Amino acid sequence: MGKLQRTGIAGLTAVILAGGIGKRLRPITYTVPKPLVKIRGKPFLHYLLYKVASMGIRKCVLLTGYKHGAIREYCGSGKKWGLKISYSREKKPLGTGGALLNAGKKIDSTALVLNGDTYSDLDIGKFLAFHRKHNALATIFSMKGSLKGRGEVKIASSGRVARFLEKKAAGTGNYNAGAYLVEPEAINFLQNKLWKKGKRKFSLEEQGFPLLVSKGKLFALRGRGRFLDIGTFESLSKAGSVLD
Repeated sequence: MGKLQRTGIAGLTAVILAGGIGKRLRPITYTVPKPLVKIRGKPFLHYLLYKVASMGIRKCVLLTGYKHGAIREYCGSGKKWGLKISYSREKKPLGTGGALLNAGKKIDSTALVLNGDTYSDLDIGKFLAFHRKHNALATIFSMKGSLKGRGEVKIASSGRVARFLEKKAAGTGNYNAGAYLVEPEAINFLQNKLWKKGKRKFSLEEQGFPLLVSKGKLFALRGRGRFLDIGTFESLSKAGSVLD
């Protein structure tokens, strides 16, 4: 993973984190992986893949673990969405950061990394332009609102992330909306900092982002619009009114 790949939107690789066990949605997730929980008759993952395809992206990597077979059976090759889907399966839980690094060989261009349980009104053209302008190694799509149960992003006037605080209890501010642009160099950097030192399982948000902050290469775009996190029963109950 050497030089930055300055591709346009069509050259991006969509990477969806879909390997979590979904503890907060039990007992539903005892039998169905969280990304396949149905909303208005369709699995949540359908809406994410449809959004990815509508952006003009064609290559997608699904990072799976828990109930990998069910996700693979549903998504297949990705043809139904006009995507070319490949899979990176964790043999044991690696956390969001470890899962991303585990798929490193499949990511040879800028990656649009999406949490498999969040959805937002992301303008990919604006997001990518901001990311390129700042020559960032990674850029977070953030939104302003309640910080309860969300990661707070402290953003300098330049757009550089000054501090990343995961899972706040209360308050209002810029929160992590679960979408990131990540360069192959960022993956390589984290491999050197963590994987090569034996830290295979780690959280991208709790351990990875702070390392990128210290390097001065993590930025955040302030966005607006709809946001949905299906990780709890409360938020899941509102999903039908957000997704279309």
